[in-house]
Amino acid sequence: MEFAVDWHRCRFSMDGMRLTIAALPLVISVGFQAASFAAPPLPKIEITEIRAPASTEIIVQHGSNLRTVAAEAYGHQEFSRFVGQLNGIAVPERLRAGATLKTPSLPTAFRDAGLEPRYQPGINALAKAWQDLQVVLPQYAEVRNASGLRDGQSFPISPDLRAKLVKCADLMDAAIGLLQHPSNEHSVPQATIGQFEGAAASLRQLSTGTIGSRDYDVFMIQKRIGLGFYYALIWTQQREQ
Repeated sequence: MEFAVDWHRCRFSMDGMRLTIAALPLVISVGFQAASFAAPPLPKIEITEIRAPASTEIIVQHGSNLRTVAAEAYGHQEFSRFVGQLNGIAVPERLRAGATLKTPSLPTAFRDAGLEPRYQPGINALAKAWQDLQVVLPQYAEVRNASGLRDGQSFPISPDLRAKLVKCADLMDAAIGLLQHPSNEHSVPQATIGQFEGAAASLRQLSTGTIGSRDYDVFMIQKRIGLGFYYALIWTQQREQ
């Protein structure tokens, strides 16, 4: 940070040992140098490294809905809008029993939707992070709940669990670095980037052991990731049209 005063526009007076500076007017300029953040290197992750759902097509059962299908296929109900968008379902309430929904792996869904190849490594990395988080987040929640502490308090978190959380955050940041790189003429919109940025930042917060919200910290990460993939799919499909 830089701090500067235009002394030529000030008047000084002495009263005993007290110095008075009267502004005419006093001009103070403060400058900030933006902190630079280098995204972690993006590892090479193939589409085949991301597990596909047990079934790449799900037949809707009586009483089920997009949220139950999303939880079965992608690990959380917050992927319901992604499933609806992928299958062209504009009104979820009209989903009928017996309908067949396609539920491929996340990278495959984007590839088949027409994603430009230059963006595929970023989607693969985000999908790998989500795949790992389906194991890591329940582990974190179990340790946090066992601590018995309240919001704003901190509990000891093992180096192994901390490393897993940070690794997933690094994967997301590396993917974001590719998806919004200035050299990409049509970079992914901020509606998508912002969701993954928020999820990565929250993961780093979890890794400190400080409890932000016992009720919502894990859920909000899951929600952000689900929304991030949903917005990214909309962008992919619109560019393909």
